[in-house]
Amino acid sequence: MNKVSKLFLDKAIIRGGTHMYSKSNAIQFIKECEKESVVVLGIDGFFLTSNTTQPSMDNSIDYSSRPFDESIYDKAIQFLEEKSDDLYFEIVCVE
Repeated sequence: MNKVSKLFLDKAIIRGGTHMYSKSNAIQFIKECEKESVVVLGIDGFFLTSNTTQPSMDNSIDYSSRPFDESIYDKAIQFLEEKSDDLYFEIVCVE
C-alpha cells in the first residue's frame, strides 16, 4: 500500500479487498498522488448498493501504457469530474 492509499484509508469503502472512493474523495486522492509523485495507472468505476458491487467498464480508464505522463493527473481529474456522483472509484497506482 502506497503513502496516498494509507492517507485515504478512513475514506474508503472496502469490498472484497478493493478500496473504493466517492467521486469527491477520488479527485482528492488523485491530487494527493500528484503532490506525492505517485504514478496513477488507472481508475475503475463501480455502482454500489447495500449488498452488491457492480463494476462499470464504461466508467473506467487505463493509463498504464503511459505511466510517466505528467498530464495523467489532470486527465484523471477531468475523467472523474465528468462522472456521476452515484459512482465509486478504485484508483490503481504504483505501490
